[in-house]
Amino acid sequence: MGSIIFIQKNIPIAWRIASSIVLASIVISCFATVALIYINYKQEENQFYNRVQEIQSSHMTSLANALWHFDSKQISVQGEGINNLYYIGYVRISSEGTTQFETGSISNTPEDDHFVVPIQHSGRVIGQLEIGFARGEILENIIKSATKIIVMQLLAGLLIALLLLWRVHRLVTRHLIDLNKQLGKKYAPKDHQLLAIDRADYDDELSVLVSSFNQLTNELNSELKSKEEVQQALAETNNKLEQRVAERTENLQEAIDELHQTLEYLRNTQSQLIESEKLSSLGGMVAGVAHEINTPIGLCITTHSFIKDLFKDMNKRFEDGSISKNNFSDFMISMEESVDILSKNLQRAAKLVKSFKHISEDQAGEALRKFNLEEYLQEILSTLHPKLKMTQHIVNMRCSADIEINGYPGALSQVITNLIMNSLLHGFEDMKVGTITIEVDRRGDKIEILYADDGKGLSNEAKAKIFEPFYTTKRGYGGTGLGMHLVYNLINQTLQGSIQLQEASKGCAFIITMPTQISIPELATSSQ
Repeated sequence: MGSIIFIQKNIPIAWRIASSIVLASIVISCFATVALIYINYKQEENQFYNRVQEIQSSHMTSLANALWHFDSKQISVQGEGINNLYYIGYVRISSEGTTQFETGSISNTPEDDHFVVPIQHSGRVIGQLEIGFARGEILENIIKSATKIIVMQLLAGLLIALLLLWRVHRLVTRHLIDLNKQLGKKYAPKDHQLLAIDRADYDDELSVLVSSFNQLTNELNSELKSKEEVQQALAETNNKLEQRVAERTENLQEAIDELHQTLEYLRNTQSQLIESEKLSSLGGMVAGVAHEINTPIGLCITTHSFIKDLFKDMNKRFEDGSISKNNFSDFMISMEESVDILSKNLQRAAKLVKSFKHISEDQAGEALRKFNLEEYLQEILSTLHPKLKMTQHIVNMRCSADIEINGYPGALSQVITNLIMNSLLHGFEDMKVGTITIEVDRRGDKIEILYADDGKGLSNEAKAKIFEPFYTTKRGYGGTGLGMHLVYNLINQTLQGSIQLQEASKGCAFIITMPTQISIPELATSSQ
């Protein structure tokens, strides 16, 4: 329907073609006429100059004789003859300032069209001939001629436009109108009819257009039938899908409820596993410290037994009265050495117990306190000494003695312990010799800890998932996959810092950044 409105409201194609041709003819005619006027005018101007030369060559002798003999009749005849020539608009013959003959108007001739020719007789100038170019008259004649040409061209263009209008209407327009009427009548939502126009005498683009349209109509009709069949099938499928969706929605809601319960259970289980991981590392530390304390305690017991035997021997000599100066001197030397051994081993045991007490209390309570970082790292390493001395791996530590931290030492102990145990368990697997490096640097109000080992390093998968919970390469061999996840949470949440895995040419390396002054969370402040 929109195409019908378009043809009714706009100028027909034939009229637009005809008007375009007429307009083009007018423009071309105007340009051609102007060019013709200019060319003719220049030709007439050149003819005038040629006419002046002819007058000088053919009339000057007879005119000079007439003027010499004061033959006024002959002068008038000569003047009229010159004036009757084409292109001449003004003639004046004078002698010694006296006008002998004058015709035409000098005011109509500009200075560049006014020529003065001297009249000579026997080598003496006896007068002059003034000639003026009839430029206005010539131009008027040229314009009249050009106007006739323009009118003829316009009439010819109009006739051509009318003829073209008739031919376009016969060949194109009337068939388009017929097609448009057919389209308007046969417009229907479910079917398309074929177009029919009388094109028996023509085999051109319009015929091809109609054939293409009819072919498209056949395809549309086939597609419409297929569309109806598909729509029916879709309607049936939609009904079935709605029923399935309702059933699946009900099942999905039940599954979501079960997932919520499972997720809550998993969260509780994860918390319990993390606590178990803490207790597991603490239990391992207890076993190691207990084994380490056994050595100085055993030495103390042996030394005590030796001192007891010395005392019994000295007491017997005292009762017998057989004590000599040498016996007493040997007794004092042995007692001094034994007491020194007891003192050193008891101090060693006390130091181990003190370090273990600090570490265990910090890991269990996570209390915020101020501590010296270098001393605390030494305490952590002393608690891990029983585990380290069972291997040939060494720990090199560099830390300034003046770094004080107000934070959670238990969290830091858990982090360092887990990193070292990871290196021993994973990094140095099947490696008897290895080195662990811990370097601490101050960066303003923060510290930066570099932890690195020269073990076998990490796989690409391990690098991508190292901090994910439950990821472990020792599943089935006692690994829970919570060690590095616990490290990540302790550093980012408790210690308010960050940990990043660094590229290393050998082994693996971590950069830990944390503030020296850890702020108390608002939740903890409000609970206090």
